[in-house]
Amino acid sequence: GAIAAASLACARLIAWPEAEPDQEFLRRHIAAMEVKPFDGVVLQATVPGLAGSARVFTWSALARRYSMEELRPVVETLRQVPFRRFRHNFLRVNVNPTDRPFDMFDDEQWDILTGNLVIAGAAAREAGLRGLLLDPEAYADAEPGGRIPRFNVFDFRLRRTTQEFPVYRQQAFQRGRAVGRSVTETYPGITLLLAFGPSASCLGRDPQPERTYGLLGSFVDGLLAGAGGRGTVVEGFEFSYPYRSCDRFQEAYASLRGPCRELSLDPRRYDQSLEIGFGIWLDYDSGSTCQDPAVAGRPCRWFDPSLYPPERRNLVDPERFARTVAAALSVSEGYVWIYTTEPKWWTEANPLGENLPETYVLALERARGAAPHVCPRPTPALPGNAVPESHR
Repeated sequence: GAIAAASLACARLIAWPEAEPDQEFLRRHIAAMEVKPFDGVVLQATVPGLAGSARVFTWSALARRYSMEELRPVVETLRQVPFRRFRHNFLRVNVNPTDRPFDMFDDEQWDILTGNLVIAGAAAREAGLRGLLLDPEAYADAEPGGRIPRFNVFDFRLRRTTQEFPVYRQQAFQRGRAVGRSVTETYPGITLLLAFGPSASCLGRDPQPERTYGLLGSFVDGLLAGAGGRGTVVEGFEFSYPYRSCDRFQEAYASLRGPCRELSLDPRRYDQSLEIGFGIWLDYDSGSTCQDPAVAGRPCRWFDPSLYPPERRNLVDPERFARTVAAALSVSEGYVWIYTTEPKWWTEANPLGENLPETYVLALERARGAAPHVCPRPTPALPGNAVPESHR
């Protein structure tokens, strides 16, 4: 549709390091950061004058109500940053709590979260950011002996009322619509980039009510309805972290534009308004490798193929990484983001990076210079690929 035509060959490449830079880091180091071949970065807001966890806005949007006055120093610092190359920057906000229950029918908590997202949107607008990175992941620990996070507003199994799944889907839609409307009224033209969205509700074999993020798709349907064309909502598809071939991105795109569309509460709006992007984890799951006591030394040599079993060595091959990013940029409708843990694009001690062989930076540059159709975007199937009603 219109999105596909407009975005062809102009997808943006975003850096999302595990330790996001804050506004002060950007002010000090933006010139060195912009040496890297990105269009922008995911950042966090450190709020001056506040103590403890409240200083980190990204992780505290459900813990307290913030005021625009509290975020004013963040805005003023960002306005001083001489951005040249990085024009697509996103303030990260987590929308799931780590330390308290949260339910779709919890009016007070939703009032706090929605208010803080409006404040974040206003700060993003005044600071010249592209928008917000909304992270729906449930980072709470599991109950002892359990397997799922104990707090997750998008998990119907954790509901705190007796209402049934269809009622919760409608309530998730209403919550999303309220967020979408209020944030886009505050910042018309904002981009809301989700780490993952409807994909987490529609892809999987369990019945929807038993999926960890079974309500997230309905919430995003609401975001789209509330935004009403005043802003852009992006499915960031974190599930492509380990992808290293063109066909994987094509298959994911086909699923998101086919079966996932059919699960939407408003398939037509989903078609017209939801952009599809991809996340790639450069050092995919390197933590498990680097925690191996047999691997001596720090920083961990995550880029050493000999640390991995043969079937996983392609994950850290620079040439494969270049082809992967080129494929993702070709299929994406707007954004591709690169997540990293062990490699550092920039640090306080070394703004030009640490534990990052130059071959990977050159790989990104090659990916950006690849032909725009190196991995053709699939043509969406007609709505005959519907998901059976019993699976909705």
